[in-house]
Amino acid sequence: MNIGITTGGADGGRSGIGSYAVNVMRQFAVLGSDHRFEVFGHRSEEAQLGRAATGLPGRIVHEGWRRPVLNVAWHQTMLPLAVRSRRYDVLFLPAANRRIPVHCGCPTVGTVHDLSSLHVAGKYDPARELYIRRVLPALYRRLTHIITPSESTRRDLIDHALVPADRITVIPLAADHDLYYPRGRAASRQFAADRYGLHAPFVLYTARIEHPGKNHVRLIEAFDEMKQRTGLPHDLVFVGPERERAAEVRAAARRARFAAHIKFLGFVPTADLPLLYSAADLVTLPSLYEGFGLPVLEAMACGAAVACSNLSSLPEVAGRAAAQFDPCDVRGMARLLDTLLNDETRRAELGALGRNQARRFSWDAVGRRTLEVLEAAAARTTRNTTNRQNR
Repeated sequence: MNIGITTGGADGGRSGIGSYAVNVMRQFAVLGSDHRFEVFGHRSEEAQLGRAATGLPGRIVHEGWRRPVLNVAWHQTMLPLAVRSRRYDVLFLPAANRRIPVHCGCPTVGTVHDLSSLHVAGKYDPARELYIRRVLPALYRRLTHIITPSESTRRDLIDHALVPADRITVIPLAADHDLYYPRGRAASRQFAADRYGLHAPFVLYTARIEHPGKNHVRLIEAFDEMKQRTGLPHDLVFVGPERERAAEVRAAARRARFAAHIKFLGFVPTADLPLLYSAADLVTLPSLYEGFGLPVLEAMACGAAVACSNLSSLPEVAGRAAAQFDPCDVRGMARLLDTLLNDETRRAELGALGRNQARRFSWDAVGRRTLEVLEAAAARTTRNTTNRQNR
């Protein structure tokens, strides 16, 4: 098969969706010897999403098309022309919850990671909300087939976007076990201190800095309450690039009584994340909504104790291997932080459970199952075309 891939909407590789795109394309490079791949992306994404990262050949899209509005326009105008000229058998869109062409000229398979705007009010500005709530659901229904990482998102697609259930396949994500594995505790703590100035024990949250969906503000309030009650020496450490309404998160951190113990590291190299997970006393993911919640698995694969929200897909991913909490209950979060940070035995137990949970998921399985979906979409369209010609 001749397979086209567009990385539009994958954040240049610097997000959970970006990590998904990189890992699934790496699997294509290993597993897809019977197929020909081409990846559309910007030159500035080469290190994170291009051939250097994935092993797949690419076609460069001019940087002028990178801005979100223009990138949407590129997917509706330039991409269909390229698809027809390159004669793809199928087009794969690994960030289809953000970028989908209306007309393409070949079968399309898109991964829809989440429908978070349905669950988190005020997540985006009105224009973007309109696009996500009104335009994208109609585009989802135009895809030949949809891949989604969780049953939670699958239900949203059926109930809210009215996508037929037989056109959706759930393929859970995975941690890269060659990268995410337990590192020595002492060495990891020393690395965190030397590279990032993290000399105190810490609670870690890896996610885009955005408000309100990632729920940083309530976590800051819970951390502040826990510190006041217990006097524990821990810092709260945020890792991730700043996105929508990040200024509100920063403002909440400045208002906190223990503001000096709240650290923002920004985007950090992927290679540093396993060491930070291994150094943390606790990794938390208090999101109000996640399509999958990849940091949960990555932290578990490193042997970290994890506490996460009990909403959306996170209970599917974490199973019994993470402490779970109501992300809207600040006092409940504070009590859980207190309990876990004072109970080393329980954290060790969660770490062991988490390693076993993470082993249940592999990128090899993701790659194989995704290729099967792409092959089936192309074959189904070919059969339908042949049947029409024979009538």
